[in-house]
Amino acid sequence: MKPSDTPGSGARRDSRRTPARVVFVVDSLGLSGKTKALVEIASRLDRRRFEPRVMCLDKAQGILYDRLSRSGVSVTTLECPPGLSLKVFRCMARGLVHSGPDVVHCWNPRAMLVAGAAARWLGTRAVVGSLSAFACLVPDRRYTYLPQRLYSRNARSTWRNRLAASLMRVVVAPTEGLGRRFGGHNGIGKDKIRAVGYGVDLQAPAAISAGEISAVRSMLGVAPGGVLVGSVGRLVEQKDYPTQLRAFAEAARRVPSLRMAIVGAGPLEPELRALCDALGVGASVVFPGQHDNVWPILRAFDVFVLASTFEPYGVVLLEAKAAGCAIVATRVDQVPEIMSDGRDGILTQPGSIGEMADAFCRLATDPALRRQAGAAARSAAEARHDIRAVAGRYEALYDEALGLDRSRRTRDSH
Repeated sequence: MKPSDTPGSGARRDSRRTPARVVFVVDSLGLSGKTKALVEIASRLDRRRFEPRVMCLDKAQGILYDRLSRSGVSVTTLECPPGLSLKVFRCMARGLVHSGPDVVHCWNPRAMLVAGAAARWLGTRAVVGSLSAFACLVPDRRYTYLPQRLYSRNARSTWRNRLAASLMRVVVAPTEGLGRRFGGHNGIGKDKIRAVGYGVDLQAPAAISAGEISAVRSMLGVAPGGVLVGSVGRLVEQKDYPTQLRAFAEAARRVPSLRMAIVGAGPLEPELRALCDALGVGASVVFPGQHDNVWPILRAFDVFVLASTFEPYGVVLLEAKAAGCAIVATRVDQVPEIMSDGRDGILTQPGSIGEMADAFCRLATDPALRRQAGAAARSAAEARHDIRAVAGRYEALYDEALGLDRSRRTRDSH
């Protein structure tokens, strides 16, 4: 099929009687803050105006794939070869020809390069790029821990990022600060970069009943009057669970009613279980595994903890705020921008067992402080992290990329 034969965009965009088709392009649907954000946005678009589809360069499966399927969002797996090559470009071009997008929304540099170039070749100009928080990081500071190499690390990657951005109408970063750092390091103009934060569903945690909360606490072994400190995440080095467990063990000696739940799965689980036994808290810490629906669990927590040594954004913090948890988190990367120390909870230095133990004890022994911090966290989530507002901002970017003015957007939404 020739570029001029690409189906869809012209007639659909002119009449606006048929929803504009938005094709999200991503490497994979592995569980991460970036992919959770993509799934939330795709699932929340106004279906009267936009038809979302997701296209993966690698196999699409797992929790997020199931979520998209339940939301009625079709997912196509291209299974392109790894890296950047002519084969990958041809694979993507065939996928876009088949899907007939009005808007192509690419996530992270590789997708931006491949899908951006293919979309341009096929005549689609409404192309939007989104960067994960990690993809925005540049070597302008020293990191004590990194789970992988930075995307921006040398002249070659700078050239790649600049080329990828040139193929986009706009490039979206999760925060203004991350956008400035990425753009400044890679020589990308300020007018190209926008900031749209991640969002969460505020209605889901509010719908959890008192009975469901009580059942979860009972399942986790929390006795009446007990205080449950919990975390949700992959059981990997980045999250620094050893510091979290050592702090808990110290706090539990002072406050015997403390209990801890570590929700998630990962390679460190056997090691962490052994550490619990060595610390003498094996009976007070539970590992309930990975859960598809974390809202009942988050609502059952009295205190949410994030002990990470590296956390470029921390979507799980948004979920904890939406659930109304008092929070203890480490003062790393973007975390101080997401939660307010002394209001939503308490920030501690990474790796500081004593500080974290003191924070646990302070919140465990002061129910009024826990309630106040949890209410403040929920209020901040309502003001800053509503996924409906985030989806609305992306809808405005799609309209801008399609060349629709505000009055036309308003008229077509009715």
